[in-house]
Amino acid sequence: MKRLLLASALLLAGPALAQQAPATAPGTPEGFRTTLLLETPLRGTPQRTYRLYTIELAPGAATPRHMHPGDEIALVTDGTVTLEMEGEAPKTFHAGEVLHPRPMTAHMARNASATAVARLTVSSITESGRPSTVMAGPRN
Repeated sequence: MKRLLLASALLLAGPALAQQAPATAPGTPEGFRTTLLLETPLRGTPQRTYRLYTIELAPGAATPRHMHPGDEIALVTDGTVTLEMEGEAPKTFHAGEVLHPRPMTAHMARNASATAVARLTVSSITESGRPSTVMAGPRN
């Protein structure tokens, strides 16, 4: 499944591979790490950008509360992740399951395990020039 996802991304995106370097911003919570694998305009639609990256959550760690201006689809590759999306009850996803948060809806993903690392492989499509993630700030 991992190979199929990566192969599909490479076919869509072409040769513009990004360096495999941590993309996590300073001030990001402890135990949360992202690694950008690919960022490229989509062929035939240069007004859209495709990103492929991984997220690693240490035991008990969570992403910051955030939103996505475009579509983001995440495959849980290791562990168990609980998605807490504004206006919905939390949902838990296990390795091999896929989550798709609604665009521009505040959410966070939390590692449901206190002992094992959780990993996700994420595909994102946004308008070119826009970030794939926008911080949402604390809940009111």
